[in-house]
Amino acid sequence: MLTFPHSMKKSNLNTLFVLLVLTCLWQCRPAEKNLVFNVVTYGATGDGTTNDQKAIQQAIDACAGSGGTVLFPPGTYVTGQLILGSNMTLQVDSGARILGIQSDSEAAYPHHKIETRYPNRMLEDCQRRLIYGNRVHNVRITGKGVIDGQGDFEPWMHVKELGTEKDRPSLIAFVASSAIEVSNVTLIDPACWTQVYIECDSILLQNLKVHTGNLTPNRDGIDIVDCHFVRIEGCSIQSEDDGICFKSGSEYGCKNVVVKNCVVDKLHVNAGNCFKLGTDGLGSFMNFDVSGLTLKNAYQNSAIAIESMDGAVVDNIHIRDCEIINCGQAIFVLLANRKRTVPDRLPRIGSISNLWFQNLTGVGFTQQYPSILTGIEGHHIQNVQFTNLNFQLKGGVKTNNQSTPEYDGSYPEGSKFGVTNAHAFYIRHTDQVTFTNCKFSVDTPDKRSWLVEENVKELHLKP
Repeated sequence: MLTFPHSMKKSNLNTLFVLLVLTCLWQCRPAEKNLVFNVVTYGATGDGTTNDQKAIQQAIDACAGSGGTVLFPPGTYVTGQLILGSNMTLQVDSGARILGIQSDSEAAYPHHKIETRYPNRMLEDCQRRLIYGNRVHNVRITGKGVIDGQGDFEPWMHVKELGTEKDRPSLIAFVASSAIEVSNVTLIDPACWTQVYIECDSILLQNLKVHTGNLTPNRDGIDIVDCHFVRIEGCSIQSEDDGICFKSGSEYGCKNVVVKNCVVDKLHVNAGNCFKLGTDGLGSFMNFDVSGLTLKNAYQNSAIAIESMDGAVVDNIHIRDCEIINCGQAIFVLLANRKRTVPDRLPRIGSISNLWFQNLTGVGFTQQYPSILTGIEGHHIQNVQFTNLNFQLKGGVKTNNQSTPEYDGSYPEGSKFGVTNAHAFYIRHTDQVTFTNCKFSVDTPDKRSWLVEENVKELHLKP
């Protein structure tokens, strides 16, 4: 049953539409057939030592297009890349584990540059993966089992030496696909991003457990890149880098998204944020309804980050009923011009407008940073509303003469702005900001004002 906030107004009808369409999409999926393709029947041993890649791929190829199920019964199945077909289910039963082979060979994980419909900045990334769907539709990955990337393999551990994400396999990748469901499985220890969906439509991610392991950065929990009609629900994400991250590397953008009732734990690691729109932002982030999240342990970074760096249009973002625990900063919103683009498109400055933050609580902040909203002189952030925020901040700063630099073109994180002259909110180059019934307190007395504004056209403080 879908429920909606009592404050839903006419301006929120896009969000209502998103919820209804997503529900229809998943209720109207084609009925599944009862064909079962057991990987053991095709020669997989499940003994945790033998490379079962060829046998599993044979089962997948036999199932593809049938509407049937490739079944992994209890056992440990060592494998390299598996290529999925359309109209099929991959079922990892309780007691079954798909174990990504620790090998850097092309036979195990062949490099394959993705093929997208639009020029996309992500083409150089995500070239290796364990489970891969390329231009497929009506595919499910489900069950109570585990998909383990064994990402602590030595060649995948030195991120700085590798330079990009292209050489380390993700656990799951779908490109230019539609009607994709990943549900109930546990995903652990990826070598790179845990799961990535690029230019896909109609995605359901439900009841997933993700733990990236205490390895090295660039191991995000969920990455959605230029996808439409996305629903993420009931997931538990423990990640060393961004927890749930939406990116846009092309004009297709991310549109019509619901994220609800998830827990994102950043494991006290310095890198990444809990919930993020950006850093790549060329197309758009539009019509998001985000609710019921627990965002915690982003040691020095943000619980919520919204960024338009490369020309993205950010509009109609609703974030409500969320709990923030042990983060460096609650909210970071940045409109900037990094001058990055793709072929056949001139660099441009994007926009951020119509952001609603409602019923957010925050405790245990680890840093003295305020939440930051900063646009560009002449390109202001538009219409931001904060309602029923209650933050118990760290405080303890004894001066109020800090200066806040403009964005300098480096990798964008709220922590890079440092301790500003506000303890709750610093707002700059922004129009039409409203605070309604918001409470901000500090654990330790702080000389700074709760709010500092610079070049803000309209500011409304309401009880």
